[in-house]
Amino acid sequence: MMDKLLIKYRFQGYPYVVADGKGEFFQLPHVVNKYSRSFRKLNLILNNGITEGYRINRKFISLNQLRRLAYISNEIVATKIDLSIVPF
Repeated sequence: MMDKLLIKYRFQGYPYVVADGKGEFFQLPHVVNKYSRSFRKLNLILNNGITEGYRINRKFISLNQLRRLAYISNEIVATKIDLSIVPF
């Protein structure tokens, strides 16, 4: 598992979904509704056998929609965050 990730793209409305320069999508570690989400690579799926996209928090988002929401961001983030220190 990598400790750092070079982020090339972020997405409006999806603050924890990022993409690297190789076209791979990742979900960064965060806490949602008292459930911690760990760093993971998102898998490309086909919806109805036609539309390519990703399942983000149980919701299908098409690849075309993500491309429209993308903006360039050159930053490096740590992929391992200790979620036990979160105050809530």
